[in-house]
Amino acid sequence: MRIIHITDPHLSTLDGHSFGSLSAKRRSGYLSWTRKRHLIHRRETLERLTKAIKEEAPDLLVLSGDLIQIGLESEIAQAGTWLNDLAASKEIFFVPGNHDVYAGDSWPALRRHWGRFIPGPNAGESDGPAEAYPLVRDFDTVRMIGVSSACVTPIFSARGSLGEAQMERLSVLLRDTRASGRAPLLAIHHPPLQGMAKWRKALKEVEELQRLLSAQPPAIVCCGHLHHNLELTEGETHVFCTASASNRLDASYRIFDIDYATAQGKPGWAIRMQLKTIAPESSDGSGSMMLAEDKAWRFSL
Repeated sequence: MRIIHITDPHLSTLDGHSFGSLSAKRRSGYLSWTRKRHLIHRRETLERLTKAIKEEAPDLLVLSGDLIQIGLESEIAQAGTWLNDLAASKEIFFVPGNHDVYAGDSWPALRRHWGRFIPGPNAGESDGPAEAYPLVRDFDTVRMIGVSSACVTPIFSARGSLGEAQMERLSVLLRDTRASGRAPLLAIHHPPLQGMAKWRKALKEVEELQRLLSAQPPAIVCCGHLHHNLELTEGETHVFCTASASNRLDASYRIFDIDYATAQGKPGWAIRMQLKTIAPESSDGSGSMMLAEDKAWRFSL
């Protein structure tokens, strides 16, 4: 099975919106985008990366949030067009990021425009991400689990939260997945281990989540939020943060090839991870993708 992970494309524009028309928190995000971020996150870079991904022929594309900037419905509609285009040829597995659920009106808009990618088709617009997730997709020998750390936060905060009920559901899923003989894989926007993010950007339940991952380890955790490439291990679990998919300097994606195989009489999974990043020969984001890392390991229950 081939899985590709991308994150933090920040693909929408804020054209047609003005500083004065926005709330206090959105004003902060608007200034961040118009002063600096629009020079870093480039649509042409994302298009180059998207083209490369399609050529890799993945079975599943895992997208761990932050498609947009400040959670406006116009942005959500823009990103919905991109999502639907991707989904025409690839199965999409989506978990939201803090920029997707930027304000109180963002989640209902996500439901309206991205509903096919969000779990809980019978849930009403009054629910929230923590109530809708986890998202689960079963394959022959692996189970993909996605949790939502996206929540509305005060101005200048980019923290995340899973909530007690979602944490409990995740614990049950990890336990049952391992009992079923499938390898659990996890997607989350915020980094899942202590020390990966500063307090202002960290997951509220990071200590509890790290303990859970130690007790019931998934094979792989994919996350975003940090906008750079990083790999850590927590016991048997490999944690991968991937750089923004639209950063003109280091836009990246990760390929995971996962095969169930027996080695020395012991069943398990042979996993190969390839990190591909945009080549540095072009500052306008139009360069080719190059192999930056290639590693392999085994995972056993």
